[in-house]
Amino acid sequence: MSHATPPAGMLDDVVRALTPAFRLDQRVAATPERAVYHAWDRVLKRSVALHVHLAPDTPGRAWFLRETETLAALDHPAIRHVYAAGLVGSLAFRTANWVEGESLAEALRRGPRAIPTAHALVRDLLGAAEHAHARGVILRRIVPLTLMLDVTGRAVITDLRYCNWCLPNVPPEEQGAGGAFVAPEVRAGDPGEPRSDVYGVAALVYYVLTGQEPDLDPARITPPRQLRPAVPAALERVLMRALQAAPGSRYYTATEMLEDFVSDAGVFQEPAAAPHVAEAGFERRLRRALGDDYELLEEIGTGGFGRVYRARDLGLERDVAMKVLHPSLTTDPSVMERFRREAQLAGGLRHPSIVSIYDINSRAGLQWYTMELVPGMNLAQLVHKQGPLPLDQTVRLIDQGLSALEHAHALGLVHRDLKPENMLIEPDGRLRITDFGLALALRGDARFGGATSRSGTPQFASPEQLLGERVDQRADLYSLAATAYFALLGRPPFEGPTPEAIIARQTTCCGRRWRVSPRHVTRRPPRSATPCAGRGACCSGCGRCSGESESRPVSASGRSAVPTRSSPAPTPSRCRAGRRAQSAGCRRSSRRGGRRSVP
Repeated sequence: MSHATPPAGMLDDVVRALTPAFRLDQRVAATPERAVYHAWDRVLKRSVALHVHLAPDTPGRAWFLRETETLAALDHPAIRHVYAAGLVGSLAFRTANWVEGESLAEALRRGPRAIPTAHALVRDLLGAAEHAHARGVILRRIVPLTLMLDVTGRAVITDLRYCNWCLPNVPPEEQGAGGAFVAPEVRAGDPGEPRSDVYGVAALVYYVLTGQEPDLDPARITPPRQLRPAVPAALERVLMRALQAAPGSRYYTATEMLEDFVSDAGVFQEPAAAPHVAEAGFERRLRRALGDDYELLEEIGTGGFGRVYRARDLGLERDVAMKVLHPSLTTDPSVMERFRREAQLAGGLRHPSIVSIYDINSRAGLQWYTMELVPGMNLAQLVHKQGPLPLDQTVRLIDQGLSALEHAHALGLVHRDLKPENMLIEPDGRLRITDFGLALALRGDARFGGATSRSGTPQFASPEQLLGERVDQRADLYSLAATAYFALLGRPPFEGPTPEAIIARQTTCCGRRWRVSPRHVTRRPPRSATPCAGRGACCSGCGRCSGESESRPVSASGRSAVPTRSSPAPTPSRCRAGRRAQSAGCRRSSRRGGRRSVP
């Protein structure tokens, strides 16, 4: 609006005429013909926006009344409501809902808005346009100065002076006003069509995301991701189609644009009864369930628990790893409760060798959690690509792994599913362990102690876990030692096509700890490295190291390769797995005529 104000005497007339019905708290805007007040309705007992037209014998009076009729014909939360209208002497007025907040223009002076805010703006404006179009109203022009954002960030259109219903009252020189925020055909003076409003909404959202007005020439508009890389690709695709110069190249209606947007980047509305979600085709539903929070970028892994995606946190504008649980795991409320409890414990771990959990959430029958995105490969991929690791690198991984386990075990958390796939190796060689405690949460009551999954067999699980016995921190030490064996030789210590076959091989290890010792490989690791792997993976729980400090690799001089604390000697209080393993091995040897066989 212009900064010119009407004569003081005319404003005094407004106060005298309207004071009986309204308390005029503040004049917020004024032009020679109009004034807007923040007022208190004495009858309805609420704050209102009071719009007053001052000049009775001007063309602007009919324009004001026609806009009032248009606003009264619409009833949408993103369009200002008209409560009442009337004539008092020479004045015309209308009251509307007071929007507590700021204009979009004021908000953008602080810079581009958050991406979730842009998502909400798309839904608000397209919903308003859809509502208006169903009643024959073409908005034609929505500009940042008259688009209000309330305290929750929701958009409210406050100005319909230039819509098609008011067009006969708009001065010819103003019919194409609006600059970059109106469609090219509207700038040329056309009355517009639904596709014109599609362009206008896209122009506003573009401005919100980039802080720059779109170019007046649609062919020269810079894609928003070139100005702000965090903008979701789906949102950019929708905006660039809506900002085409030719109306026929845009979305036909606001409804079509909104449906295309929400299919990939929208918010999921919780149904009355959440449907059963099958694995096939659930990614599209996941995108909708993530709403304004995350954008899926690519799938980076899959396994027995579900799928892992690289995703972008739209609020913090950073990439994260997102693990989405398989739908079959989310149907049991007890499993989900156990999963949330374990995830809360794992979220409290703070260690440089443990991947941090950021968030856990569920919607529409889908459950996911986000965690730190670690660049590089997991240990299984690294060994497959480069072959067995050098001894010094393996020793570093063992040391870092023991440090991480020591931290977790001190907080009462046992991993239970340590394997090469859960050990991520950063480009600089640092180890990062993921999925702490989730094996028990999701498969704790399953056969073989929950150590099996659709992704493979439990070559790295301890015997007591496979035998269904209660496990403690020594199960993690077994798995870490078996993983170290894998890093040195390129294969697990005990192999077999089924869990039963692996148990059979593990339980015949008594007397000969390994079928092939790590020292028998070509590079011949020194003797100081083999006790860590050999004793750690002993089939008997009490025969293993009892703590991380006792498991530390030792140097050639016999001293620990890293500083350690003194740890208590292992106690035989939990030896059932060892005794059962030994007795199973003896029974097999007696059936073979007393000759002991080695797998």
